[in-house]
Amino acid sequence: MPVLSDYSDGTPDVAFCLLRPDGSAAAARGADAAFYSASTIKLAVLLAVLQAVDRGELALETVLPARSTFTSVLPDGGGFGFPGDEADPGMPAAGTPMSLAAVLDRMITVSSNEATNMAVELVGFDAVNRTLAGLGAASSHMQRYIGDLAALKAGLTHQVTAADLARTMHALVSGKALGVESTDFALGLLARQEFAWIAGGLAPDTVHGSKSGWVTGISHDVAFFAPAGTALAAPLEEAWVLAVCTRGYEPDAGREVIAAVAALAAAVAGPALSAAAPRA
Repeated sequence: MPVLSDYSDGTPDVAFCLLRPDGSAAAARGADAAFYSASTIKLAVLLAVLQAVDRGELALETVLPARSTFTSVLPDGGGFGFPGDEADPGMPAAGTPMSLAAVLDRMITVSSNEATNMAVELVGFDAVNRTLAGLGAASSHMQRYIGDLAALKAGLTHQVTAADLARTMHALVSGKALGVESTDFALGLLARQEFAWIAGGLAPDTVHGSKSGWVTGISHDVAFFAPAGTALAAPLEEAWVLAVCTRGYEPDAGREVIAAVAALAAAVAGPALSAAAPRA
């Protein structure tokens, strides 16, 4: 049944972009169509923070107090937190010291909203958007904190396209977005992400990492994948990149669509990456 929400008009839609290891497009559908980003925007936040680390403005050892509440970007928007399952149960109590590395870990591996807002506060929205533009993802942007409903009602949002997500991930895995140490750190986080729906369409031993995102009526994932045995270190010269965006589907159906597109993408990439291919 089609799903209608603040982020979905109820019309089922699927867009994807598959990039070869050299960054050229192997297949695409609706790749430039705009979607609400959900948590896939956290990939851009990760890169913006790590670019600041590369410039010497921040360090992964930087200690921050854990946060559970934040202030709207709107002057009269007030404060907000995260109710129920929107909160990260693994975050330490407010005020507890956390390293920046630990904050980024939770932002990516479990998609922590609190950790994301802490990271954005460090660099600012302009830095996140400059990072996107600098990587060729000019149709994507971040305008408010995660969970800032007052700003959402005022029309501020997070936007991505499948092409922009794919370009951003390819810039990371190719070593073009970050220095070597920061790239390796980012790849490690993405490989441990717990909601890896593209992986459902890949051969079990495929080396992969991803950042997914979901809200009512929206399910997305963007991933790199490479043959078994590929070292998880920059640059990943054999890595393909796939981004899939869906709108208007129930959560399970959206994730099934993502896995199905991933299975077709893996078949295009070659037998070593396809879950449907016979194994030796």
